[in-house]
Amino acid sequence: MKNIIPALLSIIIGFALSFFGLSTFFSDTTKTTPKEVIATKKETPIKEKSETPTEVTKTENNTKSVDTNVNLTNIQENFSNWNTYHKENIDLMSTFIALDDKGIVMDKGIFLTLLRTGAYISVKSEKKGKTQYQLVAVKESADEKIKKAIVSKATIAHHYFKMEGKKLPSYDFVDLDGNSHNKEDTKGKIVVLKCWFITCKVCVEEFPELNELVDKYKDNNVDFVSLAFDEKDKLIKFLETKTFKYVTIPNQKKYMSKKLKVKQYPTHLIVDSRGVIIKMVSNVKTLTYELNRILGN
Repeated sequence: MKNIIPALLSIIIGFALSFFGLSTFFSDTTKTTPKEVIATKKETPIKEKSETPTEVTKTENNTKSVDTNVNLTNIQENFSNWNTYHKENIDLMSTFIALDDKGIVMDKGIFLTLLRTGAYISVKSEKKGKTQYQLVAVKESADEKIKKAIVSKATIAHHYFKMEGKKLPSYDFVDLDGNSHNKEDTKGKIVVLKCWFITCKVCVEEFPELNELVDKYKDNNVDFVSLAFDEKDKLIKFLETKTFKYVTIPNQKKYMSKKLKVKQYPTHLIVDSRGVIIKMVSNVKTLTYELNRILGN
């Protein structure tokens, strides 16, 4: 009997220890598993959130900024296609929102500098009534004439853009009627300058539209002055056959090329009441738009 009691106690104690050990094992296993599951669940969503939206955003930006009606392949198929599109849609001297090749707004000066590399063309789109031009990479197979033409146009536009914000160089003009024109005479007024010469066909063809601008803004304290290459006698004789309502100044080739650094003709400048150049453009259509924008008409 004495021997049985210790044996029973030994069995009971062993059973208790075994049961406690199994409980601890299952308890530890249960505690460990949720941690691993939670860790796995936390990692996967974070990775997905950091990658997917970025790609979607880029696609949306490109879709919204590039005009979907423009056939980008067709534009670059040959020089004629690009030239037609550019003439009808793009004026690099106008006021526009500049976009990079991802559709992100950028500085106009940098935009024009990139165009000057010949690596891009520009494509027009509209957003909330405002004109946007976006950079589009030139295809390797594109006609070299396209690259050369865009470099030339962008170089002149960039030069004119850099002139904006500068003071109009000092002047003391005498017009065909013998009247003097200088900065004191035009202080407090907006001055519109046209740079031209008699044998410039485009310069003369835009006379009627320029006359309309003179009539439209005659009560807005705006002076319209034309600077011509030609001598006084030749201009007087020429203008007897052409109606041109601008005040005309003869013999101004040196002032235009050296002071204003005009690169093509015609060129138009809008100068504010402080004598600062606020716009420098190359055609009457853009001049009309810019005057309407500046004067609110």
